[in-house]
Amino acid sequence: MNKTVTGGATQWKAYCEAGRARAEALGNRGPMRFDENGKLTQDILDAYHRAGFYVFIGVLSPAEVAELAADFDRVLDNAPVARGSSTDKHGRPVKFPGYYSLSSDEYEGDDSEEGSAAVDAAMVGLVAHPLMIMDSALRVYGHPQILKMVESINGPDFIPFHESVFHKAAGEGLPTPWHQDGRTHWTEDGESLEQPDGSGKTHGFNLSVSWSNCTVENCVWVVPGSHRRWYLAGGGEFPAITERLENAVPMLLAPGDCGMVNRSSLHGAYPNKSSERRVTMVLGFHKRSSAIGIETTNVHAFKLPGKVKPIKYSEDYVLHRTRMIPLAIDARRQQYPDEVPYDYKGSYLGEGVWNEQARVEISQEGDEYWQRDITL
Repeated sequence: MNKTVTGGATQWKAYCEAGRARAEALGNRGPMRFDENGKLTQDILDAYHRAGFYVFIGVLSPAEVAELAADFDRVLDNAPVARGSSTDKHGRPVKFPGYYSLSSDEYEGDDSEEGSAAVDAAMVGLVAHPLMIMDSALRVYGHPQILKMVESINGPDFIPFHESVFHKAAGEGLPTPWHQDGRTHWTEDGESLEQPDGSGKTHGFNLSVSWSNCTVENCVWVVPGSHRRWYLAGGGEFPAITERLENAVPMLLAPGDCGMVNRSSLHGAYPNKSSERRVTMVLGFHKRSSAIGIETTNVHAFKLPGKVKPIKYSEDYVLHRTRMIPLAIDARRQQYPDEVPYDYKGSYLGEGVWNEQARVEISQEGDEYWQRDITL
C-alpha cells in the first residue's frame, strides 16, 4: 500500500531529498557491464527484475549527446506556433506537421485510453516518432551497447515498441499521471505473468535516453517493485499525481545516461517547476513471443497520442515494424565506421540498408514505420 506525503515547498524539498536517498540506496545504477557471453551481468539483471527499473550511466559519448541536443533544438525551432499551424515562429513551413504535441497534450508514455485535450498555443511537450525526424535519434536506436542490453532482457529475437522525445520545459513542464503502461499480461487477479527472473510474457520496457539533467525536480519517479501487480485489477485506480508516494524514487539521469523502466512499473512525473528542462528520448522493445497473436488496444500507432484501436498482432505486422532495428544499425555503422556494430539475429521484412530509398519508405504517407507500433 502506498503512503502519501503532503505539504508545501518545505515538505516538497524534504520529499525530494528523501527520494534521492532512497534512489542512491537501491543498488540499481551503474555502467553497462557484460559477461563473457555478451549478456548483462547477473547482478544488473537481478537488480532490474527486483526494482522494475535500472539506470545505466555514461552510455552515450559527450559528442553524441551534443549532436542529439543540437538536432532536437533544430526540430524545436521548427515547431508550429500553435496547434494546427503549418508555420513556425520564423514563418517557415513546419517540416513535420502533426508530430508535435503541445504541453497540454503531454502524456509521457501514459497508455490511458482517454483522448488528450490541446490548447492553441503552448510549449512543445513531445515530438513523436523521432526515427524519421532526427538522424541522430535513428543512430542511437542502433547503439550496440543498448541493443546488447535489450537482447539480455528480451532475447536475441526482440522487436520494437514505440519512440518519442519528451520535453519538460523549465518552470512549466506539466505533470505526468501515476500509471502502469502494461495492459495485457496480467492474471484476472492482477498478478504479473512476468516471472521474478524476467521469464514469461512481459510488457517490455521504456528506455529513456537523456541529453539533459534529469533531477529530482523534473525527472520520472518510479515505485520499486510495483511491476508485480496491476493497480487497476478489481476496479482499482492509479494514485493521483498530486500524491507524493512515500516509497517512490526519482530516476536520476545525467546527459548520456539511459533509464530502463519495466512498463508494468507504477511511474509518473511531478510538475517541473525547476529552472532546468528535461529532454529524453523514450524508446522500447518487446519479446516477440509476448506480441504475436495478442489482442489488445493500441494507443501508439498514431501520429500523436490520444487515439485508440483494437488490434491483434500478426507475424507480418511485427516483421514489418522490426525492420527499423537493422536500418538503425546500418545508419549507425555508416556514421561510426570504427565501432563494432550490433549483430541483430531477429527476423524482419525488407532490406536492412539505410539509404535515401529507405528514408522515403519509412516515411511514406499512410504507411509510415510507426503505423505498426506495438502496444502491450
